[in-house]
Amino acid sequence: MDEQTKTLEAALAKLKNKDGKIYFLTQDTEGRAAASVSTNYQYVKHLVDAGFNASILYEKKNYKGVGEWLGSEFMDLPHGNIESGELKVGPGDIVVIPELYGHVLEQIVQMPCQKIVLCQAYDYILETLKPGFSWPNYGVTKCITTTTAQKEHIKTICPTVETTVIPISIPEYFKPAVKPKKPLIAIHTRDQRDTLKIIKTFYLQNPQFKWITFKDMRGMSRVDFAEALGESCVSVWVDRISGLGTFPIESMMCNTPVIGSLPILKPDWLTNDNGIWTFDESKIVEVLGNFLKNWLEDSVPVALYEKMTETTEQFSEEKERDGIVNYFTELHKTLTEDMENSINKLSPMGVNS
Repeated sequence: MDEQTKTLEAALAKLKNKDGKIYFLTQDTEGRAAASVSTNYQYVKHLVDAGFNASILYEKKNYKGVGEWLGSEFMDLPHGNIESGELKVGPGDIVVIPELYGHVLEQIVQMPCQKIVLCQAYDYILETLKPGFSWPNYGVTKCITTTTAQKEHIKTICPTVETTVIPISIPEYFKPAVKPKKPLIAIHTRDQRDTLKIIKTFYLQNPQFKWITFKDMRGMSRVDFAEALGESCVSVWVDRISGLGTFPIESMMCNTPVIGSLPILKPDWLTNDNGIWTFDESKIVEVLGNFLKNWLEDSVPVALYEKMTETTEQFSEEKERDGIVNYFTELHKTLTEDMENSINKLSPMGVNS
């Protein structure tokens, strides 16, 4: 038996025993909360619980991790880093790479493994690729994303890449507060300048509401973040390039209505009646003032809260777990079949010769 066949036989055995490595390359946010990083950890946790050899992979060895904001239990998952030479892969292994890591795709293009892009923020795709290059140039044939809108967008850039939508979940601690809502406005924007502009304009145009407080949601642990959303009577969201938009979903989980500007790519969950949406960001302050008037008079339509609850049912942990586990189960089957065919072509006696 030649060396190539031996290598494939070993990889095949690993796949059949779920021992093939699945690395999820993850951004080190240096202690800052990030929904995309949370999703990576959730996916890896589901796979580990299902018996797969999955782990979180960082670029640098001195990564901070997520213990401070996501929870210490997630730091108990298998971890590794590229800098220490821990990325060692063979034909039966899989590396999942975020869309913002185009430079890593270049570094691992020659590695004999399955490469999958995990796209949670479509706007980063072209930002990290060289002109004229797309994922297939780096051996990528598959992509995981979180919305149908992003899947359709990816088709326009990488039409040959097989893209699958896998849902995310929102942790159970995102829930309505036990106590009555406070006159508190939770605000979350991609650009901090938008937050400041909205707050300052609001108080100038609505001096009668100067006693109402804004809560900037940056830099909080996930639990504190959820608690603040639960207390708030309304939330404001501005993110033009959002791919999924976890903040408004989390807000709805906390029974907190959302006032927001529509992103360029409308996510699947967003409907005309599950939030208060506008194409014109300059109208947000006016809409917010009207909402607060209705809230104080207890006249916010009940139908809005009903649609919010209906929307959140899409984001259960069960659906997320089934989505990611089924995806890698089927991928393992495909890789196993492909490897058996390759071995049969190389060896006259076939597999296990």
